[in-house]
Amino acid sequence: MTSPTPLDDRAALQARLLELEAEHEQLRLKAAAYDAVVEQIDEGLCILQVLEDEHGQLNDYRYLMYNEACARHTLHVKEVGLTARQTIPDEVDQWLPHFAEVARTGVPLHFEQRLAVSNRWLTLKVSRLEPACERILLVLFTGRPDENADIHQLQALNQELAQQVDRELASRKLLGKLVDHSVANVFAADCNFRLLAINRTAQETFKRWRGLVPMVGEYIPDFIADQPDIVKQLSGLWPRIMTGESFVDTVAVGLEGNVRHYEVRYNPLLDADQVVQGGFMFAYDITERVAEQQRLEQVEETLRQSQKMEAIGQLTGGISHDFNNLLGSIMGALEVAAQRQTEGRYPDAARLMGLARQDTKRAATLVQRLLTFARQQKLSPQTVDVHELVTSMHDLIKSSLHASIEFQDLTKPGQWLVQIDPSQLENALLNLCINARDAMPLGGALVIRNSDVRVSPSLAERLQLPVGDYVRISVSDNGVGMSSNVAERAMEPFFTTKPLGQGSGLGLPMVYGFIRQSEGQVKITSTPGQGTCVDLYLPKDTGQVAASIDKVSTPFCPPQQDKHLVMLVEDEDTLRLVIEELLIDQGMEVRAFTEGSQALEALRAGLQPSLLITDIGLPGRVSGKQLETALPDSAALLYITGYADQEGIAMSHRGAVMCKPFALAALVEQVGLLLASAAADSNRRS
Repeated sequence: MTSPTPLDDRAALQARLLELEAEHEQLRLKAAAYDAVVEQIDEGLCILQVLEDEHGQLNDYRYLMYNEACARHTLHVKEVGLTARQTIPDEVDQWLPHFAEVARTGVPLHFEQRLAVSNRWLTLKVSRLEPACERILLVLFTGRPDENADIHQLQALNQELAQQVDRELASRKLLGKLVDHSVANVFAADCNFRLLAINRTAQETFKRWRGLVPMVGEYIPDFIADQPDIVKQLSGLWPRIMTGESFVDTVAVGLEGNVRHYEVRYNPLLDADQVVQGGFMFAYDITERVAEQQRLEQVEETLRQSQKMEAIGQLTGGISHDFNNLLGSIMGALEVAAQRQTEGRYPDAARLMGLARQDTKRAATLVQRLLTFARQQKLSPQTVDVHELVTSMHDLIKSSLHASIEFQDLTKPGQWLVQIDPSQLENALLNLCINARDAMPLGGALVIRNSDVRVSPSLAERLQLPVGDYVRISVSDNGVGMSSNVAERAMEPFFTTKPLGQGSGLGLPMVYGFIRQSEGQVKITSTPGQGTCVDLYLPKDTGQVAASIDKVSTPFCPPQQDKHLVMLVEDEDTLRLVIEELLIDQGMEVRAFTEGSQALEALRAGLQPSLLITDIGLPGRVSGKQLETALPDSAALLYITGYADQEGIAMSHRGAVMCKPFALAALVEQVGLLLASAAADSNRRS
């Protein structure tokens, strides 16, 4: 017998492969047929595995396979691999005992049970597949609707509604307790102002206030008819609630000495369709808050009065000190001048008179500074370029500084223009430069800058300025600086940290008064040992500055015709005598009066002056303004006044005003202008 060759082995192997392929194809066809049968049968079919826990107890089952009819009969989709506790956790304990019994015993089971998750009744046939240890079950079943499903649904719905009602009632009961025990006085009324509800706090309030409590259904205005002010207030507010508006108001109730203040929040009462059915009010007792506010206002008023008296005392002391010095100099100079004149030493007398005149100018300058601080000085605003103004001040500033101080002008051209009085701005900047100089006794640097600034709402609030465009002028030094306490008082008049005799304490107050009068603001930033920066905020020029007409000064020439008659009314004897003598020297006839009533009698008696020179405030009941009304139309008018409010004087078209003190030469010039103007008007009328 011959041994098989390799070719024989290969042939056998190929034949075996063909057999296996045929067997595989048969198995595939059987599986396909099986799948087709499973999917096409009307019964639901699923294979599941009963699971045990770590203690060996059967407590769950898993879906291994199910057909399409399974979902159709149960109306519930299962997922392969998921357990029953994952898909129907509320029902697993109803189904598990049946499946566990079949898994343990192997005895097929036929039973019917309701699947609550889909309201279906299922008729099931359950059998165990081998091996038994795997606890795999085959389940065939059919399903039908639950005839009592509607009843069950209605029962469930009824139970749910009952629970909702219980919860709503409990919520309303809790809300009612909260409202009833609230510190607020709560009322509700219908559209006709009849009471719908009232809480316990409001009842107690009414009982204390009125001695009785309003009843539900009562017309509220009738209940408080003896309080017409409150009725009127409510009658004006109730229509607003009827329009759906919510708002807050305050009301005071009670008799004098026992008044209670309430903050009332009004709200519309809306139904389910958002239609206004009335209104409800929450009234909070704010009596203590009002009393505390009143106490705070009283304290603030007391503090303001205290600060005012302190400022007045400081101001009075400063004024008396400076004016007493000036008056002492003037009196001394005049007394010595009179003595020198008696001795025939006329040159010495003239020199002393000049010193007295110089001190009177110093006194006038002091008054002007005080008026600037009080923001009552008359200004002549013009369009000003800050860079050009500072450039023009170079020589003046440098001459005011020590050689050890470096001056830097860092202002830039082309910045915004400002509307301001240029001479007063120069004076303010010079004052700041002098202050900076005094703060650098050992030398340093003085810098002036300008910049355009848009003041935002937050910055405007800090600076107390309107929002808008401003030009900021900064004057800074690197001197000794100031503490915060000193910086806060720097704007007070006569407050100074300079040695006695080196400062009047009016420099910064004058700057502050002028800048505030020009609708700007001053901000001081200072650090001891590092220096100070003063920022001036000035409004940007809007280009709407009214054009001013400069009057041409012409020297007064004594008239060549008949003498002019001048009526002079002045209650200060010395000033009246000086003016009278001056006008007589100019070739005029003068009728002088000390009281307005005397001058008025003279005018009514037929006196026809060419010019009336009068003070505004005069002794007696007749003022300068009343004299103007009695003055003939042909006469000129000149007011001379010590009042600062020149703008407040109602001037006629032929009048002028001069503020005391004034130079006598200026008075002569003004008189000449007025007489010449009156003569020209008379010629035109003739």
